[in-house]
Amino acid sequence: MKVPFSLARPKLKVALSCFAASIWLNAPALHAAVDVKIQVEPQSVVSRISPDFIGFGYETSAVAQSNYFSANDTALVQLYRNLSPHGLIRIGGNISDHTRYEPEGVATVQTETNVTVINRRNLQDLAGFAHATGWRVMWGLNLGTGSREAAVREAQAVAGILSDHLQSFEIGNEVDIHGRYTLKYHDFNSYYSNYLAWKESIRAALPSANFSGPDVAGNLDWLRAFATNESKNISLLTHHYYRTGAKTAGATVENLLKLDDGWQSKLQQLQTISGNDGVPFRINEVNSFYGGGKAGVSDTFASALWVLDYMFQIATYGGDGVNMETDINQLGWISHYSPIVHNTNGNCHVRPEYYGMLAFTMAGRGDLLKLTLDTKAEINLSAYATRDDRGSLWITVVNKDLSRDAAVGIALPPHYAEPEVFRLEAPVITSTNEARLVGAEVSPDGKWTPGPPQETSVKAGIAEVSVPHVSAVLVCLKSLRQASASKAGRGGEKDRDRRDTCPTVQGIQSACRSTTNQAVEFSASPPVISKSPFGSACVTVLASLPLPNN
Repeated sequence: MKVPFSLARPKLKVALSCFAASIWLNAPALHAAVDVKIQVEPQSVVSRISPDFIGFGYETSAVAQSNYFSANDTALVQLYRNLSPHGLIRIGGNISDHTRYEPEGVATVQTETNVTVINRRNLQDLAGFAHATGWRVMWGLNLGTGSREAAVREAQAVAGILSDHLQSFEIGNEVDIHGRYTLKYHDFNSYYSNYLAWKESIRAALPSANFSGPDVAGNLDWLRAFATNESKNISLLTHHYYRTGAKTAGATVENLLKLDDGWQSKLQQLQTISGNDGVPFRINEVNSFYGGGKAGVSDTFASALWVLDYMFQIATYGGDGVNMETDINQLGWISHYSPIVHNTNGNCHVRPEYYGMLAFTMAGRGDLLKLTLDTKAEINLSAYATRDDRGSLWITVVNKDLSRDAAVGIALPPHYAEPEVFRLEAPVITSTNEARLVGAEVSPDGKWTPGPPQETSVKAGIAEVSVPHVSAVLVCLKSLRQASASKAGRGGEKDRDRRDTCPTVQGIQSACRSTTNQAVEFSASPPVISKSPFGSACVTVLASLPLPNN
């Protein structure tokens, strides 16, 4: 089938979004390669990926851990810097509604059934870490069990210590589902009246304080009402996402890698709300399965493919970014889905999900472009196209199919050449510690040194790339101007120098640092969604569903 395409097949539901192509159907248990053709429209820019798109999210109890956030933890600082020179850390979660700030108190880590205590030293450590990484912090205040006066004191301390590294405050966590705070959360109006009172008191003490919200678990009516009332007073609209619960029957590899059709519908609505009210939306708490994830699924290579695809989905709908939930959870243990894990000695290492985030760092920069995908067979595969600030085109292909390989042919756009291939792979989908990106693992000191890219054959203007099942490839196309400059720099040498290849993470970060102070314009109008075969380059196809009426 061709994506986009005219609706000729019966019993297919087609939903269009922005720039990528994603197809899911039941695949047979054979490893027969499926032919996939991809065409990119370099001049058709859909949107711009936010420079702080990548982020991590933590329960407030993570801050109370001794030396967890520390500028002296060079490995953790490096892991952050690998991903972005200016990402976003979200501190909040269930624990934020059970946290007390005591400037000189004893830091205490508790589950959500007790009170976590953070002190001035904890905030100073976090500020030092934020400075070392270049990241900013979104800080959640205790609306659930705290008082307005305590929130003001805490906000003053956070703002004073974090300074320029404070992005915004949130007031309350998952306010749409925590009905146990009946006096504050039992409906939107009661929540919102308390939110306004908290905000007014904080603004009286901190006139320039920025806020984000409403931090809903899923209620779009609450988010829509909040956006309508607060669009002139907030930085971001915030919403959470988990595929399902860790203890449910749906917490499987197969389900994680399937397209979540209901979530796609929500993203369309989030895009509309965001565009109508002129406020970007961000998925500021997200991972595979709530309740800490599921061992054997959330901590496997499946999570790397899922997160790479998921982040591109959010970018497709114009989202400001994601905060992948990390480390200690509200139950008091390190979640199975955590991309970064600290052991009992305080040393950290990465799980497969981190490699998916690292792959997004390579290709998820700059402009989102329209892309057309064409295939004649059934395969669980997604494709996305971007152009970075150097002018290189990136095509990301995520083959989530458990059995079918893909033989991908990419039509080289005019003025582009020299395709190079970077692979994200592991021995099997259930691998927990053998993921590799560009042939390299992340070392214990947090550094990642990628190997050389692969070259690929080009026949009649088509770059031919194999994408085995349960793997992903990033294909970089240099503009002819880049290619000419590389050849001139080599002085006619035939041997390729890695400096002449498409930029990897380090090169992309260098380019980003040079544009850190440039404003990224947010359009109040979402991208036009068209049902014309040529009006959009992103189509999601699901089998055995009736065609829409229109």
